[in-house]
Amino acid sequence: MSRCENDPRLEVDPGRKLHGLSVELLSTTIAEVNSEPDVDAVLVLGDLTRDSEEFNHAAARDLLAGIRAPYYIVLGNHDMLRQRPPGEHYEGVRYLDRVDVARYHRDRGFPNGRTQYVAELPRGFALVVLDSNRTLAEVARSGEPQSSQEDGWLGPVQLGWLDGMLGRVRGSGRLPIVAVHHSVLEQSPAERPDHLLYGAFRHWRLTDAPLVVECLRRHKVRLVLSGHLHAQSVSVSNGLCNLVTSASVSYPHAWRLLTISRDAIEIQSRPLAAIPSVPNLQERSRRWMAEGMSRLIANRVENLPLGGEIAEGLLEAVEQSGWWPRFCDGTLAGFRIDPALLPRGGIAAAAIVPRVVQVLNEYGDWKAARPDPNDLVIPLAPR
Repeated sequence: MSRCENDPRLEVDPGRKLHGLSVELLSTTIAEVNSEPDVDAVLVLGDLTRDSEEFNHAAARDLLAGIRAPYYIVLGNHDMLRQRPPGEHYEGVRYLDRVDVARYHRDRGFPNGRTQYVAELPRGFALVVLDSNRTLAEVARSGEPQSSQEDGWLGPVQLGWLDGMLGRVRGSGRLPIVAVHHSVLEQSPAERPDHLLYGAFRHWRLTDAPLVVECLRRHKVRLVLSGHLHAQSVSVSNGLCNLVTSASVSYPHAWRLLTISRDAIEIQSRPLAAIPSVPNLQERSRRWMAEGMSRLIANRVENLPLGGEIAEGLLEAVEQSGWWPRFCDGTLAGFRIDPALLPRGGIAAAAIVPRVVQVLNEYGDWKAARPDPNDLVIPLAPR
């Protein structure tokens, strides 16, 4: 959320977020949600703010108060006090950390002012919300670098709480749905340590995901809801579905409608078509993302020897292919980059271009092996 539309550092985060339009985007999303009949509850999957600025939390609270149904918040990594390089943050404002954020939204959003909690839902379900974030002080005590704050982590204490709580929820006859900001299942091939893009995308999934997934399976949890990626994504493994939903501030600006019964969960995606200042929102935002994301990836990938015309040609090819917007809107299955877009000539091109093509096309294969992340039905196992 941003009220500093004249600050060029914060207007557009290249390839990802449209901070200067966030109030319009969230307001329009809330209006669409309110237009749906019989909404029992709304789940906000984290990242209410850019870096947990108090004035942005105030704006978020005012906007979220317009939701007619009860709403619940998942703490995101951008809702924590974070470290930013000089010149990339607001000057002279107050920042909130976990405890302050939970208290700030305790009237609505964080029941009892806690970031891990359980909320009873209608029709015999229960929402189990986890906090996958660490404060800068917690990271410092672990001896890890500050950059590891981006990594999701539950830890043994919260994992023990989850195990006991799922047992109590099941014992009460309710079916649990779990929500956590970071993913619990792999959402892209780049989450594997030997992948070329691992440095850019390694922090999407919980670092202790195997332990968490084992606990979820033991209690027969079928659905985990996540945010963080700013993309429409889904991964299914041995009966467990991890569904990731886009953000209002990022292309494709989608929210989801979940219709839950004792037999199945039907999921429909609802991308915003327009906001008052951008009537052609999808087209324009997709272009913004394509233009920015290729360069953002290039800046984060340190082990790819790009340089000169080959680098520029590859960046342009990635942009024109629509690879990243298609990943984010959930239409990447079967993707193949058009060879005509690729730079040609020279030993460097012969060495690097095939590897880049392999990585991009691998995403298309990876997505094709998974369900459509926009509209799907998740069957629920018998109790």
